[in-house]
Amino acid sequence: MICEYCELDSEINCLGRYLIDNNLGTEFFDIQNSYLQSGRQVCDSCGSELSPKEYFYENEIDLFNRLGRLTAETFSDLRLYDGSDEDNLFYDIGDFFSEPGEHPEVLQSTVGSPITIGDLMDERLDFIPELLTYIKSSILAYLNENILGIDLDHEFPADNDTNVLTAESRKFTDRNFYGLDTDEITTVIDNLVSYVYTISDKQLIRLKNDELNDKYLDQNETYQKLKDLLLRLYKNNYGVTVTDKKLYRARLMGNSDIERLNKCEKELLKKDALTPPVGIPSQGRWNFGGKPTTLYASDKYNQLTREIREDSSEKKVVIFNLETNKERFLIPISLLTHQSKLYSMLTEPVNKKDSKEYNQQYVLSNLIGKIILNSHYDGIMYDPIIYKDNDSKYNDRPMNYAIFNSDVNNLDCFNDITVNGFFCL
Repeated sequence: MICEYCELDSEINCLGRYLIDNNLGTEFFDIQNSYLQSGRQVCDSCGSELSPKEYFYENEIDLFNRLGRLTAETFSDLRLYDGSDEDNLFYDIGDFFSEPGEHPEVLQSTVGSPITIGDLMDERLDFIPELLTYIKSSILAYLNENILGIDLDHEFPADNDTNVLTAESRKFTDRNFYGLDTDEITTVIDNLVSYVYTISDKQLIRLKNDELNDKYLDQNETYQKLKDLLLRLYKNNYGVTVTDKKLYRARLMGNSDIERLNKCEKELLKKDALTPPVGIPSQGRWNFGGKPTTLYASDKYNQLTREIREDSSEKKVVIFNLETNKERFLIPISLLTHQSKLYSMLTEPVNKKDSKEYNQQYVLSNLIGKIILNSHYDGIMYDPIIYKDNDSKYNDRPMNYAIFNSDVNNLDCFNDITVNGFFCL
Protein backbone atom coordinates (compact mmCIF):
# COMPACT_ATOMS: atom_id res chain seq x y z
CA MET A 1 0.00 0.00 0.00
CA ILE A 2 1.30 3.45 -0.97
CA CYS A 3 -0.04 6.72 0.42
CA GLU A 4 0.27 10.33 -0.71
CA TYR A 5 3.22 10.94 1.61
CA CYS A 6 5.39 8.37 -0.21
CA GLU A 7 7.97 9.27 -2.84
CA LEU A 8 6.48 6.60 -5.09
CA ASP A 9 3.15 8.43 -5.07
CA SER A 10 4.89 11.61 -6.26
CA GLU A 11 6.63 9.64 -9.01
CA ILE A 12 3.35 8.06 -10.14
CA ASN A 13 2.05 11.62 -10.45
CA CYS A 14 5.13 12.59 -12.51
CA LEU A 15 4.63 9.56 -14.74
CA GLY A 16 1.04 10.68 -15.27
CA ARG A 17 2.22 14.03 -16.60
CA TYR A 18 4.63 12.26 -18.96
CA LEU A 19 1.83 10.00 -20.24
CA ILE A 20 -0.51 12.98 -20.70
CA ASP A 21 2.24 14.60 -22.76
CA ASN A 22 2.36 11.43 -24.88
CA ASN A 23 -1.42 11.41 -25.39
CA LEU A 24 -1.92 8.47 -23.01
CA GLY A 25 -3.49 10.46 -20.19
CA THR A 26 -6.93 8.85 -20.48
CA GLU A 27 -5.47 5.37 -20.11
CA PHE A 28 -3.32 6.50 -17.17
CA PHE A 29 -6.29 7.89 -15.25
CA ASP A 30 -8.30 4.72 -15.88
CA ILE A 31 -5.49 2.67 -14.33
CA GLN A 32 -4.81 5.11 -11.49
CA ASN A 33 -8.42 5.36 -10.39
CA SER A 34 -8.89 1.57 -10.32
CA TYR A 35 -6.26 1.28 -7.56
CA LEU A 36 -7.12 4.30 -5.40
CA GLN A 37 -8.93 3.63 -2.12
CA SER A 38 -9.62 5.66 1.02
CA GLY A 39 -9.87 4.67 4.66
CA ARG A 40 -8.12 4.78 7.98
CA GLN A 41 -4.86 2.92 7.36
CA VAL A 42 -1.19 2.83 8.27
CA CYS A 43 0.93 2.99 5.12
CA ASP A 44 3.04 -0.13 4.54
CA SER A 45 5.67 1.93 2.75
CA CYS A 46 6.31 4.97 4.98
CA GLY A 47 4.31 4.25 8.13
CA SER A 48 2.09 7.33 7.87
CA GLU A 49 -1.27 7.15 9.66
CA LEU A 50 -4.03 8.11 7.22
CA SER A 51 -7.37 9.69 8.00
CA PRO A 52 -10.50 7.87 6.76
CA LYS A 53 -10.76 10.29 3.82
CA GLU A 54 -7.18 10.19 2.53
CA TYR A 55 -6.49 8.18 -0.62
CA PHE A 56 -3.91 5.43 -1.06
CA TYR A 57 -2.95 2.85 -3.70
CA GLU A 58 -3.62 -0.81 -3.07
CA ASN A 59 -2.20 -3.86 -4.94
CA GLU A 60 0.84 -1.85 -6.01
CA ILE A 61 2.59 -4.79 -7.73
CA ASP A 62 -0.29 -5.11 -10.16
CA LEU A 63 -0.46 -1.31 -10.46
CA PHE A 64 3.25 -1.11 -11.37
CA ASN A 65 2.86 -3.83 -13.98
CA ARG A 66 0.02 -1.98 -15.73
CA LEU A 67 1.79 1.39 -15.50
CA GLY A 68 4.95 -0.16 -16.98
CA ARG A 69 3.10 -1.65 -19.92
CA LEU A 70 1.36 1.65 -20.59
CA THR A 71 4.68 3.52 -20.36
CA ALA A 72 6.16 1.10 -22.87
CA GLU A 73 3.70 2.37 -25.48
CA THR A 74 5.70 5.61 -25.53
CA PHE A 75 8.70 3.57 -26.78
CA SER A 76 6.97 2.71 -30.06
CA ASP A 77 9.80 4.33 -32.07
CA LEU A 78 12.31 1.52 -31.39
CA ARG A 79 13.82 -0.96 -33.82
CA LEU A 80 16.22 -3.79 -33.04
CA TYR A 81 19.77 -2.90 -34.06
CA ASP A 82 21.54 -5.47 -36.22
CA GLY A 83 24.20 -3.39 -38.00
CA SER A 84 22.39 -3.30 -41.34
CA ASP A 85 22.21 0.49 -41.33
CA GLU A 86 25.99 0.72 -41.12
CA ASP A 87 26.44 -1.97 -43.80
CA ASN A 88 24.18 -0.07 -46.19
CA LEU A 89 25.85 3.23 -45.43
CA PHE A 90 29.33 1.83 -45.96
CA TYR A 91 28.20 1.00 -49.46
CA ASP A 92 26.65 4.43 -50.01
CA ILE A 93 29.67 6.22 -48.56
CA GLY A 94 31.95 4.12 -50.76
CA ASP A 95 30.07 5.39 -53.80
CA PHE A 96 30.25 8.98 -52.60
CA PHE A 97 33.81 9.22 -51.26
CA SER A 98 36.85 8.08 -53.18
CA GLU A 99 39.62 8.74 -50.68
CA PRO A 100 40.55 5.68 -48.58
CA GLY A 101 40.27 6.05 -44.83
CA GLU A 102 37.36 8.47 -44.98
CA HIS A 103 34.66 5.88 -44.52
CA PRO A 104 34.89 5.35 -40.73
CA GLU A 105 35.15 9.09 -40.05
CA VAL A 106 32.14 9.91 -42.20
CA LEU A 107 30.20 7.02 -40.72
CA GLN A 108 30.85 8.19 -37.18
CA SER A 109 29.64 11.71 -37.85
CA THR A 110 26.61 10.84 -39.95
CA VAL A 111 25.06 7.71 -38.47
CA GLY A 112 22.85 7.72 -35.39
CA SER A 113 24.32 5.45 -32.74
CA PRO A 114 22.44 2.51 -31.19
CA ILE A 115 21.56 2.63 -27.50
CA THR A 116 20.78 -0.12 -25.02
CA ILE A 117 17.17 -0.45 -23.88
CA GLY A 118 18.27 0.00 -20.26
CA ASP A 119 20.09 3.24 -21.02
CA LEU A 120 17.13 4.48 -23.06
CA MET A 121 14.70 3.85 -20.20
CA ASP A 122 17.04 5.63 -17.77
CA GLU A 123 17.36 8.56 -20.18
CA ARG A 124 13.68 9.01 -20.99
CA LEU A 125 12.32 8.26 -17.54
CA ASP A 126 14.97 9.89 -15.36
CA PHE A 127 12.29 11.89 -13.51
CA ILE A 128 10.92 8.72 -11.81
CA PRO A 129 14.09 6.96 -10.60
CA GLU A 130 12.46 4.94 -7.79
CA LEU A 131 9.35 4.00 -9.74
CA LEU A 132 11.44 3.03 -12.77
CA THR A 133 13.07 0.21 -10.83
CA TYR A 134 9.60 -1.30 -10.28
CA ILE A 135 8.25 -0.95 -13.83
CA LYS A 136 11.32 -1.81 -15.94
CA SER A 137 10.44 -5.50 -16.21
CA SER A 138 6.92 -4.82 -17.48
CA ILE A 139 8.28 -2.25 -19.97
CA LEU A 140 10.65 -4.89 -21.32
CA ALA A 141 7.90 -7.51 -21.50
CA TYR A 142 5.69 -5.15 -23.53
CA LEU A 143 8.54 -4.12 -25.84
CA ASN A 144 9.33 -7.77 -26.61
CA GLU A 145 5.74 -8.69 -27.34
CA ASN A 146 4.41 -5.61 -29.12
CA ILE A 147 7.14 -3.30 -30.45
CA LEU A 148 10.33 -5.25 -31.13
CA GLY A 149 8.37 -8.12 -32.68
CA ILE A 150 10.34 -10.92 -31.05
CA ASP A 151 8.87 -14.41 -31.32
CA LEU A 152 9.43 -15.57 -27.77
CA ASP A 153 8.89 -19.22 -28.76
CA HIS A 154 11.84 -19.20 -31.13
CA GLU A 155 14.08 -16.26 -30.25
CA PHE A 156 15.79 -14.90 -27.16
CA PRO A 157 13.93 -11.94 -25.68
CA ALA A 158 15.51 -8.50 -25.60
CA ASP A 159 16.84 -7.36 -22.23
CA ASN A 160 18.34 -4.22 -20.68
CA ASP A 161 21.56 -4.68 -22.68
CA THR A 162 19.91 -5.12 -26.07
CA ASN A 163 20.86 -2.45 -28.61
CA VAL A 164 18.08 -0.59 -30.42
CA LEU A 165 17.78 2.29 -32.83
CA THR A 166 15.29 5.04 -32.11
CA ALA A 167 13.38 7.07 -34.67
CA GLU A 168 15.46 10.07 -33.58
CA SER A 169 18.74 8.30 -34.39
CA ARG A 170 17.39 7.15 -37.75
CA LYS A 171 16.31 10.70 -38.57
CA PHE A 172 19.78 11.90 -37.55
CA THR A 173 21.26 9.50 -40.11
CA ASP A 174 18.86 10.58 -42.84
CA ARG A 175 19.40 14.27 -42.17
CA ASN A 176 23.18 14.20 -41.89
CA PHE A 177 24.00 11.81 -44.69
CA TYR A 178 21.09 11.93 -47.10
CA GLY A 179 20.19 15.57 -46.42
CA LEU A 180 16.56 15.02 -45.42
CA ASP A 181 14.97 17.87 -43.50
CA THR A 182 13.49 16.33 -40.36
CA ASP A 183 12.97 19.66 -38.63
CA GLU A 184 9.67 20.20 -40.41
CA ILE A 185 6.67 19.62 -38.18
CA THR A 186 4.63 16.85 -39.74
CA THR A 187 1.90 15.81 -37.33
CA VAL A 188 -1.40 17.66 -37.15
CA ILE A 189 -1.18 18.30 -33.40
CA ASP A 190 2.41 19.60 -33.50
CA ASN A 191 1.55 21.80 -36.46
CA LEU A 192 -1.34 23.34 -34.55
CA VAL A 193 0.56 23.73 -31.30
CA SER A 194 3.50 25.39 -33.03
CA TYR A 195 1.41 28.54 -33.53
CA VAL A 196 1.31 29.10 -29.76
CA TYR A 197 5.10 29.52 -29.73
CA THR A 198 5.04 32.24 -32.38
CA ILE A 199 2.79 34.61 -30.44
CA SER A 200 4.68 37.68 -29.24
CA ASP A 201 4.27 39.77 -26.09
CA LYS A 202 2.96 42.60 -28.24
CA GLN A 203 0.23 40.41 -29.74
CA LEU A 204 -0.82 39.15 -26.31
CA ILE A 205 -0.94 42.63 -24.80
CA ARG A 206 -3.13 43.75 -27.70
CA LEU A 207 -5.34 40.66 -27.22
CA LYS A 208 -5.72 41.53 -23.53
CA ASN A 209 -6.58 45.17 -24.32
CA ASP A 210 -9.05 44.17 -27.01
CA GLU A 211 -10.79 41.85 -24.54
CA LEU A 212 -11.13 44.77 -22.14
CA ASN A 213 -12.60 46.76 -25.08
CA ASP A 214 -14.99 44.04 -26.19
CA LYS A 215 -15.99 45.60 -29.52
CA TYR A 216 -12.49 45.09 -31.01
CA LEU A 217 -12.09 41.41 -30.18
CA ASP A 218 -13.59 39.97 -33.37
CA GLN A 219 -11.03 41.91 -35.40
CA ASN A 220 -8.11 40.57 -33.36
CA GLU A 221 -6.06 38.11 -35.44
CA THR A 222 -4.54 36.33 -32.42
CA TYR A 223 -8.02 35.75 -30.95
CA GLN A 224 -9.30 34.29 -34.20
CA LYS A 225 -6.29 32.01 -34.59
CA LEU A 226 -6.52 30.76 -31.00
CA LYS A 227 -10.23 30.02 -31.52
CA ASP A 228 -9.40 28.03 -34.64
CA LEU A 229 -6.46 26.30 -32.95
CA LEU A 230 -8.41 25.06 -29.93
CA LEU A 231 -11.39 23.94 -31.98
CA ARG A 232 -9.13 21.97 -34.30
CA LEU A 233 -7.29 20.44 -31.33
CA TYR A 234 -10.66 19.26 -30.01
CA LYS A 235 -11.63 17.82 -33.39
CA ASN A 236 -8.26 16.03 -33.54
CA ASN A 237 -9.00 14.50 -30.11
CA TYR A 238 -6.19 16.32 -28.30
CA GLY A 239 -6.89 15.97 -24.61
CA VAL A 240 -7.58 13.57 -21.77
CA THR A 241 -10.85 11.79 -21.02
CA VAL A 242 -11.42 11.59 -17.27
CA THR A 243 -14.07 9.43 -15.59
CA ASP A 244 -14.45 8.47 -11.92
CA LYS A 245 -11.70 10.90 -10.97
CA LYS A 246 -10.90 11.42 -7.28
CA LEU A 247 -10.11 15.05 -6.44
CA TYR A 248 -9.72 17.43 -3.51
CA ARG A 249 -11.24 20.86 -3.01
CA ALA A 250 -10.42 23.25 -0.18
CA ARG A 251 -12.20 26.00 1.75
CA LEU A 252 -11.12 28.24 4.63
CA MET A 253 -13.65 27.85 7.48
CA GLY A 254 -14.08 28.85 11.08
CA ASN A 255 -14.84 26.41 13.90
CA SER A 256 -18.58 27.16 13.89
CA ASP A 257 -18.86 26.38 10.16
CA ILE A 258 -16.87 23.17 10.62
CA GLU A 259 -19.24 22.10 13.42
CA ARG A 260 -22.14 22.79 11.06
CA LEU A 261 -20.54 20.61 8.38
CA ASN A 262 -20.42 17.70 10.80
CA LYS A 263 -24.22 17.85 11.07
CA CYS A 264 -24.87 18.45 7.33
CA GLU A 265 -26.93 16.14 5.19
CA LYS A 266 -25.21 14.91 2.03
CA GLU A 267 -26.72 17.52 -0.31
CA LEU A 268 -25.92 20.44 1.98
CA LEU A 269 -22.36 19.17 2.37
CA LYS A 270 -22.09 19.08 -1.41
CA LYS A 271 -23.32 22.67 -1.66
CA ASP A 272 -20.69 23.80 0.82
CA ALA A 273 -17.98 21.90 -1.04
CA LEU A 274 -18.78 22.94 -4.61
CA THR A 275 -20.14 26.48 -4.57
CA PRO A 276 -17.50 29.24 -4.49
CA PRO A 277 -16.99 31.43 -1.42
CA VAL A 278 -18.41 34.93 -1.61
CA GLY A 279 -16.06 37.67 -2.84
CA ILE A 280 -13.01 38.01 -5.04
CA PRO A 281 -12.30 34.26 -5.44
CA SER A 282 -15.34 33.97 -7.75
CA GLN A 283 -13.11 35.67 -10.32
CA GLY A 284 -11.09 32.49 -10.94
CA ARG A 285 -8.25 32.14 -13.42
CA TRP A 286 -10.20 30.07 -15.95
CA ASN A 287 -13.69 31.51 -15.45
CA PHE A 288 -15.22 32.87 -18.62
CA GLY A 289 -16.80 36.30 -18.57
CA GLY A 290 -15.41 36.95 -15.09
CA LYS A 291 -18.28 34.96 -13.52
CA PRO A 292 -18.06 31.93 -11.20
CA THR A 293 -18.34 29.35 -13.95
CA THR A 294 -15.57 26.90 -13.09
CA LEU A 295 -15.12 24.33 -10.33
CA TYR A 296 -11.50 24.28 -9.15
CA ALA A 297 -9.94 21.18 -7.60
CA SER A 298 -6.62 19.34 -7.38
CA ASP A 299 -5.44 15.75 -7.34
CA LYS A 300 -3.23 16.49 -4.27
CA TYR A 301 -4.62 18.15 -1.17
CA ASN A 302 -1.23 19.49 -0.02
CA GLN A 303 -1.23 21.78 -3.05
CA LEU A 304 -4.49 23.38 -1.97
CA THR A 305 -3.03 24.52 1.35
CA ARG A 306 -0.39 26.50 -0.56
CA GLU A 307 -3.02 28.27 -2.62
CA ILE A 308 -5.76 28.93 -0.10
CA ARG A 309 -4.16 29.71 3.25
CA GLU A 310 -3.87 33.37 4.20
CA ASP A 311 -1.03 34.30 6.56
CA SER A 312 -3.28 36.16 8.95
CA SER A 313 -6.23 33.78 8.78
CA GLU A 314 -7.37 32.09 11.97
CA LYS A 315 -9.57 29.78 9.94
CA LYS A 316 -8.76 26.16 9.20
CA VAL A 317 -8.30 24.59 5.78
CA VAL A 318 -11.15 22.16 5.15
CA ILE A 319 -10.42 19.55 2.47
CA PHE A 320 -13.40 17.97 0.69
CA ASN A 321 -13.08 14.60 -1.06
CA LEU A 322 -14.74 14.72 -4.47
CA GLU A 323 -15.37 11.99 -6.98
CA THR A 324 -16.54 12.67 -10.54
CA ASN A 325 -18.69 10.02 -12.20
CA LYS A 326 -19.20 11.57 -15.61
CA GLU A 327 -16.97 11.31 -18.66
CA ARG A 328 -15.27 14.64 -19.28
CA PHE A 329 -12.84 15.61 -22.03
CA LEU A 330 -10.21 18.00 -20.63
CA ILE A 331 -7.40 19.93 -22.30
CA PRO A 332 -3.96 19.85 -20.57
CA ILE A 333 -3.31 23.53 -21.17
CA SER A 334 0.01 23.69 -19.27
CA LEU A 335 1.65 20.98 -21.36
CA LEU A 336 0.23 22.49 -24.53
CA THR A 337 1.66 25.97 -23.96
CA HIS A 338 4.74 25.20 -21.80
CA GLN A 339 7.61 27.71 -22.24
CA SER A 340 5.58 29.94 -24.58
CA LYS A 341 4.83 33.65 -24.17
CA LEU A 342 1.16 32.72 -23.80
CA TYR A 343 1.92 30.38 -20.90
CA SER A 344 3.99 32.94 -19.01
CA MET A 345 1.28 35.57 -19.35
CA LEU A 346 -1.51 33.16 -18.40
CA THR A 347 0.30 32.12 -15.24
CA GLU A 348 1.56 35.47 -13.99
CA PRO A 349 0.85 36.02 -10.26
CA VAL A 350 -2.11 38.23 -9.37
CA ASN A 351 -2.60 40.88 -6.72
CA LYS A 352 -5.65 39.79 -4.73
CA LYS A 353 -5.49 42.87 -2.49
CA ASP A 354 -6.49 45.16 -5.36
CA SER A 355 -9.82 43.89 -6.71
CA LYS A 356 -9.72 46.04 -9.88
CA GLU A 357 -6.17 45.02 -10.76
CA TYR A 358 -7.00 41.43 -9.82
CA ASN A 359 -9.87 41.32 -12.32
CA GLN A 360 -7.72 42.79 -15.09
CA GLN A 361 -4.85 40.37 -14.46
CA TYR A 362 -7.24 37.49 -15.06
CA VAL A 363 -8.62 38.95 -18.31
CA LEU A 364 -6.42 36.87 -20.62
CA SER A 365 -6.86 33.55 -18.81
CA ASN A 366 -10.63 34.19 -18.55
CA LEU A 367 -10.67 34.73 -22.31
CA ILE A 368 -8.75 31.51 -22.98
CA GLY A 369 -11.16 29.69 -20.67
CA LYS A 370 -14.05 31.02 -22.72
CA ILE A 371 -12.43 29.93 -26.00
CA ILE A 372 -11.74 26.46 -24.58
CA LEU A 373 -15.34 26.10 -23.39
CA ASN A 374 -16.67 27.15 -26.80
CA SER A 375 -14.34 24.59 -28.39
CA HIS A 376 -16.47 21.91 -26.62
CA TYR A 377 -13.96 20.88 -23.95
CA ASP A 378 -15.43 20.08 -20.52
CA GLY A 379 -12.59 21.65 -18.61
CA ILE A 380 -8.87 22.34 -18.20
CA MET A 381 -5.96 20.53 -16.58
CA TYR A 382 -3.20 22.94 -15.56
CA ASP A 383 -0.09 23.34 -13.44
CA PRO A 384 -0.42 25.02 -10.05
CA ILE A 385 0.68 28.64 -10.18
CA ILE A 386 2.09 28.56 -6.64
CA TYR A 387 4.70 25.85 -6.40
CA LYS A 388 8.19 25.35 -5.09
CA ASP A 389 9.80 24.13 -8.33
CA ASN A 390 8.75 25.57 -11.67
CA ASP A 391 11.82 24.56 -13.67
CA SER A 392 11.49 20.79 -13.90
CA LYS A 393 9.26 19.45 -16.65
CA TYR A 394 8.20 16.45 -14.58
CA ASN A 395 8.48 16.84 -10.85
CA ASP A 396 6.02 16.11 -8.08
CA ARG A 397 3.78 19.02 -8.98
CA PRO A 398 0.10 18.18 -8.64
CA MET A 399 -2.30 18.70 -11.51
CA ASN A 400 -5.09 21.18 -10.94
CA TYR A 401 -8.49 20.90 -12.57
CA ALA A 402 -10.97 23.51 -13.76
CA ILE A 403 -14.30 21.84 -14.58
CA PHE A 404 -16.74 23.97 -16.55
CA ASN A 405 -20.31 24.78 -15.61
CA SER A 406 -22.56 27.61 -16.76
CA ASP A 407 -22.84 28.78 -13.15
CA VAL A 408 -21.28 26.94 -10.23
CA ASN A 409 -23.89 28.44 -7.91
CA ASN A 410 -26.30 26.13 -9.77
CA LEU A 411 -25.11 22.58 -9.14
CA ASP A 412 -27.37 20.83 -11.67
CA CYS A 413 -24.42 20.28 -14.03
CA PHE A 414 -22.49 18.67 -11.19
CA ASN A 415 -25.07 16.00 -10.36
CA ASP A 416 -22.45 13.35 -11.08
CA ILE A 417 -20.01 14.68 -8.46
CA THR A 418 -20.22 13.07 -5.06
CA VAL A 419 -18.70 14.53 -1.90
CA ASN A 420 -17.34 11.66 0.18
CA GLY A 421 -16.66 13.67 3.29
CA PHE A 422 -14.04 16.13 4.51
CA PHE A 423 -11.11 16.54 6.89
CA CYS A 424 -9.37 19.55 8.42
CA LEU A 425 -5.73 20.63 8.33
